[in-house]
Amino acid sequence: MIANKKFLLGLLMAAACYVPAKAQQSPIYSQYMLNGIVINPAYAGTDESASLSVVGRNQWVGVDGAPKTATMSFYSPLNDRGTHLGFSAMKESITVQSRTDFNALAAQSVNLSETVKLALGLQVGMSQYKENNNQLTTTDPSFATNLAYWKTQVGFGFALFAENFYLGLSSPAFKSFDLGNSVNKVKAISHMYLQAAYAARVNDDLLVKPSILLRQAQGSGLQYDINTSVLLKEVIWLGVSWRSEKTVTGLVQARLGEKFQIGYSYDTPMSSNLKGAQSVSHELMLNFRFGWSVDHEIIPRVF
Repeated sequence: MIANKKFLLGLLMAAACYVPAKAQQSPIYSQYMLNGIVINPAYAGTDESASLSVVGRNQWVGVDGAPKTATMSFYSPLNDRGTHLGFSAMKESITVQSRTDFNALAAQSVNLSETVKLALGLQVGMSQYKENNNQLTTTDPSFATNLAYWKTQVGFGFALFAENFYLGLSSPAFKSFDLGNSVNKVKAISHMYLQAAYAARVNDDLLVKPSILLRQAQGSGLQYDINTSVLLKEVIWLGVSWRSEKTVTGLVQARLGEKFQIGYSYDTPMSSNLKGAQSVSHELMLNFRFGWSVDHEIIPRVF
């Protein structure tokens, strides 16, 4: 078990430090289509209701030390002029390493026409990185002591949206700065996201929503997700995705009344870089949307 942890830790550090084209510092999510705040701070400006979401992701189940991620996010309209405020927290653990993020965000939406709006978002936050190296049995001096260090980052996002389409461009951690004088093994790189989706109403009981997400880390090649979801009877979302890392995802989301939504996704790789090890990933999302007044109408989200 310890040998597996050392192998996976070394592989991830090598990918982050020496092979930037394969680096993946930002957490991976499969249900961002209806929880866009995890990749774009402007997403808050597209909602007229307050929203609280919790996401738990267990990646590569069965691989010792594989990533486990928990995220909580909240945003709310501040006034009737399109101003939104929010925050998010994220904890991710990979082998003996862990990362904890805290972010605050502000978004502003403006009307471009009677049907089209533009939202702008800014995000600022801090990340704490830890290495619990005492869990390893090794004589390598690089892992001789436990480490903890902080970084701060700023990000931005844009979202152009209407009733039947969504277009977003974002970099939630566009620029990062080291804090303190401790030895820092992580070199943060910015990630850019371009997301586009279109909703086509087939009839009263069926809506089809194709979408695409382009992802690029600084200095790396372009990666992508291609998704198709259908909404049945305004209650159940069913979807399938193909990720350029050769992963297929199936998801189901259900509206439980006008305020609650629950979603589950299942990822299975078609190939793997972990020396032939292939394992699935699970992700669970809970969402609660509400208004601050009793007469606030909760309009179901399509994007």
